[in-house]
Amino acid sequence: MNLQNVLLNTIVFSLPIIAVIYIFVGIKLLKQKVDGQFNYFSALMFAAAIYALGYFLSLNSQTIEMMIFARNFANLGVIFIPTFGILFVAQFVKKKIPGKIKFLLAAVSCFLWTIYISNPLHQLAFNWVELIKVNGFSVASTSKNIGYYLILGYYTIFIVFTMMALMMAIKKSTSRNLIKSYRFVLLTTQISWLAVLVILIGLDKYVDPTPVVILVILAMIGVDEVKNDLFELEINRWKQTFWNLGEVAFLINSDREIICMNPVASLFYEKKKENIAEILAILDQGDHKRKPVKIKIGKDDRWLYVNKNNFDTKRKLVSYMLVDFTERHQTELALKESEERHRLLITQMSQGLAVHEVLFDKSGSPVDFLYLDANDSYEKLVGLNRQEIIGKTALEIKPEMDKKWIKKFGQVAMTGQPITFEHYDKYVDKYFEMVAYSPRFKQFAVIISDVTDRIQAEKEIRYLSYHDYLTGLYNRRFYEEELKRLDMPENLPITLIMADVNGLKLINDSFGHVMGDELLKKSARLIKEAIPENNIVARLGGDEFIVILPRTDIFQAVDIINDLKAKTANQKIGAFEISISFGYEIKEMEDQDIQDIFKRAEDDMYRHKLYESASIKNKTIELIMNTLYEKSSREMLHSRRVSELCRSIAVEMNLSKDAVNQIGTAGLMHDIGKMGIDERILNKLGHLDFEEWQEMQRHPEIGYRILSSSNEFSEMSKYVYQHHERWDGKGYPKKLKREEISIQARIIGVADAYDAMTGDRTYRKGLTPTEAVSELKRNAGTQFDPAVTRIFVEKVLGENF
Repeated sequence: MNLQNVLLNTIVFSLPIIAVIYIFVGIKLLKQKVDGQFNYFSALMFAAAIYALGYFLSLNSQTIEMMIFARNFANLGVIFIPTFGILFVAQFVKKKIPGKIKFLLAAVSCFLWTIYISNPLHQLAFNWVELIKVNGFSVASTSKNIGYYLILGYYTIFIVFTMMALMMAIKKSTSRNLIKSYRFVLLTTQISWLAVLVILIGLDKYVDPTPVVILVILAMIGVDEVKNDLFELEINRWKQTFWNLGEVAFLINSDREIICMNPVASLFYEKKKENIAEILAILDQGDHKRKPVKIKIGKDDRWLYVNKNNFDTKRKLVSYMLVDFTERHQTELALKESEERHRLLITQMSQGLAVHEVLFDKSGSPVDFLYLDANDSYEKLVGLNRQEIIGKTALEIKPEMDKKWIKKFGQVAMTGQPITFEHYDKYVDKYFEMVAYSPRFKQFAVIISDVTDRIQAEKEIRYLSYHDYLTGLYNRRFYEEELKRLDMPENLPITLIMADVNGLKLINDSFGHVMGDELLKKSARLIKEAIPENNIVARLGGDEFIVILPRTDIFQAVDIINDLKAKTANQKIGAFEISISFGYEIKEMEDQDIQDIFKRAEDDMYRHKLYESASIKNKTIELIMNTLYEKSSREMLHSRRVSELCRSIAVEMNLSKDAVNQIGTAGLMHDIGKMGIDERILNKLGHLDFEEWQEMQRHPEIGYRILSSSNEFSEMSKYVYQHHERWDGKGYPKKLKREEISIQARIIGVADAYDAMTGDRTYRKGLTPTEAVSELKRNAGTQFDPAVTRIFVEKVLGENF
């Protein structure tokens, strides 16, 4: 089935139904007057129905005569559609058309229809008409003449008039609702151009667009008109309810436009609607809060109650009714202003205020109190709803209340003596400063102020002044005050335990202060856990802690010391073992000076530290080297090669066996300071920038600090510190020159440089041994000690210097 057959079947089966609908709509709209005048759209519907029926009959005609009759009937509707369309558009945009013009339009339609029905006499519309059967339906094949194009021209006049009238109406109208309707009709009628275009270019011999375009346009406008008709019915329904009210009433649409108002409302607006949005905002506020609003009417300010109602939810119509409340409001306002003057200070104060009446039993003892009034601040501070507590007793609100409060406030109410105190309210987790006084006999008022921030700030200051910020233990200040307080005969014997964390400086230098802080915090926690409760544990500063144990004899002290050692043994921070040295002393006699006891405990602790610290430092240095090697495998291999080269040079220089071993160890540890250098810099692929190179040059100093902390490595720490100095004094960090640099450092410098030159880097290939030797020769006497360089080249490498 081709497109023409599909369209033909669709049109044929739809036409009778469309005609019936148009007749029904036309009759319905005929009853609806437009400004008391005939509704021309109903006539437009009737014309469309005639066209649809005539077209239907023509398609079902069996003879040419019957088809011509049916077509003439259909053309009656077609020819009068532009006439009624022009009258409808004029009526729609409220443009008055004189009676003569209406008569002329009707005469044009009659004239054109006369041409059609009399065509067999003169053939002005069609030269000939033939009947063609298509799928059982009759289709006319015609040869158009001037009369046909006169109708087409009439339709063009109708479309142009519609465009001009609606565009002018859109430009002049201020109503968004009307503008929407004008645009809808304007856009809908533009579909007509499609039919005109198809006919002009001759495509109508394949598909006739006229019935589809006409019926679709009128259907769309018809739906809109029916909606408008129903809308008018709603307006009339509203008028029946509100028109004769003595109060202001008006109706607005979804665009916030007034579409209808009763006669009283005209005085309210004084015929001006420009400020409707501003007025509606005020009215909506009044409706929301259920209180009168102030509107200026003429020269007077009027107070109005607002009753807002969604009159028609589907069409989004909202009705407003305003009740004038001016006189009564002014009376109430004067009364409120009088009351406000007396309550302003109370209601606006930031402190909470509540007034109570005390209730007594038969014996005259206070048993409860009643809430009489409370301000907003009281409600906010104590978390009790003002409306819910007034008129109720305290025990009704808080049955678990301590009876001492009733007795205390009862005394205030009876004696008139005010009281002031601070109180923590657990229900709201706040601290209050409370002032209770008696405004009249058997009554009391309470003024409360929230002092939570002050109390908490005082607690925080107190805490910070007596606690160490890092470990959370007590600080030296608290220790000294507590020591004075506890230094009493009843607390004897008093034991003081001193504790010192070993290797803290070494950890700070090697692993950074973050690791050092973690060491102190964990050490503090271990000591705290090992000490019996209710004893004082404080940090004196740095790596030193002290414990005060009142009423603790030597046997108990030894048990506690052993417990401390057991708790801290085998504890680690990362891979680093925690080591803490302890010492103690006991004050057993009243005449002993507590400061002497402290000094003896300190000395005892230092005696233990002498051998414990050395051991832990050696372990730590070994850990540092292993950690460095883990960070960079290249450093491990480089350090081992430099150590062997240093040993070889020292042997060829006839140094003692101890010196050879020492310089070998120094060569192995010469880059230990790189432990304190950022791993990103150590393993960077490519050349270091200026800032990175500055950071790298710190490693001799860091290495010196690490090694100098241990007696075992203190001597070789100087060699590590100087191994980047130059013979000509241009090295770092101290710019030493010649014999100012130790011979061990000069040996390390040569060995380190040779291995660095022959080793591969990410940014260059390593030099060959021959090329490296050439560099050593060239820089002997400037960068390197020439004597050490000669021995290394000739005797260690076996090359000709």
